[in-house]
Amino acid sequence: MKEPGAFQCMLLRAFELPKTYREVFLLKEIQGHTLAEIAAILGITIDTALVRLKRARREIGHSGDSDAMEHGK
Repeated sequence: MKEPGAFQCMLLRAFELPKTYREVFLLKEIQGHTLAEIAAILGITIDTALVRLKRARREIGHSGDSDAMEHGK
């Protein structure tokens, strides 16, 4: 049986996250939504979405792209 690749491992770790972190992470990293879109979808502020995304990335060991520029949008 073949070992899971990096993407599969990241996805498996994402599903172990608390729901609030998992929602933001999957909306951003898998579905490609912006932080503003995520905030609107979940009914939270952009700052809250950013914090949850950073915490999710830290917990699963995924650096992702920089959200500094997007945060200003």
